[in-house]
Amino acid sequence: MKNRMSRCAALIGTLLSLSSFAQVCNEVALYKGGETGRMESSTFPENPEWSTNWGKMGSLEPPYIRWSGMKNVSGDWKGSLVLNQLPTYVKGGDLHLDVRTTQNAKVGVWLEGDFGKSPMYYQDVAANSSKTITVPVASLVGENRVLLQKVGIGLINVPANQYTTLFADNIRLTCSVGANPEASASGSALQATADYIYSDVVPSNAARKSRFMRSAAPATSAAYDIAARDSLGATTGFSFLLTESEHLQVNRYVTSENLTAQQSRDGWFKVMYLIERNRLKDSVIANPKALFYEANAFAASSENEAMPILVGDVDYGYKVCGDTACGMARVMGARALVAGLPSASVNGSVLKLHYDPYFVTTNRASVPALEIYSGGKWNPVPEKSEFIVNFESAGLQKLKVRLSEGGLTVNQTLFVEVK
Repeated sequence: MKNRMSRCAALIGTLLSLSSFAQVCNEVALYKGGETGRMESSTFPENPEWSTNWGKMGSLEPPYIRWSGMKNVSGDWKGSLVLNQLPTYVKGGDLHLDVRTTQNAKVGVWLEGDFGKSPMYYQDVAANSSKTITVPVASLVGENRVLLQKVGIGLINVPANQYTTLFADNIRLTCSVGANPEASASGSALQATADYIYSDVVPSNAARKSRFMRSAAPATSAAYDIAARDSLGATTGFSFLLTESEHLQVNRYVTSENLTAQQSRDGWFKVMYLIERNRLKDSVIANPKALFYEANAFAASSENEAMPILVGDVDYGYKVCGDTACGMARVMGARALVAGLPSASVNGSVLKLHYDPYFVTTNRASVPALEIYSGGKWNPVPEKSEFIVNFESAGLQKLKVRLSEGGLTVNQTLFVEVK
């Protein structure tokens, strides 16, 4: 009898453990920074523009999605978005998106997946006012884990002969639970990553095949047109040319000692986005957006117990204006040597980090040396190796890293939320 009770207790413990793994949430950006998706079953008057820049509009920062048009009859304009990171499994949480319209409008949002098509969630939006729509996922598809394949968006009862524009940005899920329904079904996610296969890719090679996603994310839209690229490229010699303000943004992230876990996670993406979008030549470095999404997909599949560390090591130039109109400017040289993590949260007190050259994007020949501060000392982490970090408590925690290459050493503090 005692043995049967012990076995029963062990079984219950195992089931509770597996249940806790299955419910770990991971925030996933579906659209951010101008990436291109596709729209299906659209009744909008025009196709969406995926990387529009009408300037900063409240919470919407360019680039963002734009739909515009007019019809001679009133009705609904609707379409289903297939975005990067979809399909993904979700369980509760929220769908967030920032929207703006040029007319008073009712915006409708719905979800599509293995559950079919959900009811529509409605939100009134005042003209020329940015609004964050928060949609509780469970209110549309229930509490169970489901496979989300598309996000629907529409304008409801648009009047006839009224030219209307809809903008959308920062589309994200707060509780993605990974693309693989069998993740962690047989034990700890750390065990599942024991056989992580490192890549033989040369980091300075811009070409990357997708590793953990069905297809790689497209490149960020370039800020300079072809004529500007040719003109600037002939005079600067740099492959990337930022403004002075953008250069300062890069430095602020790398040196910051006071970030939230989400700001820390987003920082690497934003830094590399600023550099990549200001390119004067294509295919100079591996697409950082694609690497970020690939790393996020792996972290989600391991229930955020294991992650690749993201590294950027890029030389660039930035413009220093000599007058208020910036009619005269000189170009200064700079370099971003920066690390990042693909997730803001860690599941449990142990995190396994992989230093894979696949997740290094650079225009230099050498791979930066990586060190992680743990146990009261700096620990070298060779290329194609892993390092276990132990956190002493839950909540916001610091992870200190050091990158060195070509005579430059950068100490950086990353932040994660330990759950």
